[in-house]
Amino acid sequence: MANDDFGRRREDWVIEDSPLLLGVVALDLRLQNLNRTWEKLLGHPRNLLLGKPLTRLIDTGEQAAALSLVNVRDTKRIEFSLRCSDGTYKCFEWERRPAREGEGTFIRGTDITERKKMETTANLQRYMQAKKAERSA
Repeated sequence: MANDDFGRRREDWVIEDSPLLLGVVALDLRLQNLNRTWEKLLGHPRNLLLGKPLTRLIDTGEQAAALSLVNVRDTKRIEFSLRCSDGTYKCFEWERRPAREGEGTFIRGTDITERKKMETTANLQRYMQAKKAERSA
């Protein structure tokens, strides 16, 4: 495998610099092997997230969705938000695959926060237009 000047494998650079949240979550939802994008997007130091339950970052109303991450038989994508260090939330679409036997589940989160905001705005505009049409009728 090719190494760069710093002795790291090129594959490591791809993983670490990915715009996606990549990691392994254990069956009890404890976070393992996170790329540094977790720290970049959420603001929490990566070393403080490792070994902690993912549920600490999730609003209680969305925790059931997070539990389905470890159900790798179901391959549909899951959406739920994670709390950033500043208290705001970002919405992610999650995919998962089994990790090596006994190591949990490999997870990949794509930030869909802006898309969700646009969808919410469009839905609100449709609602307002419908209400306006009702009043006009």
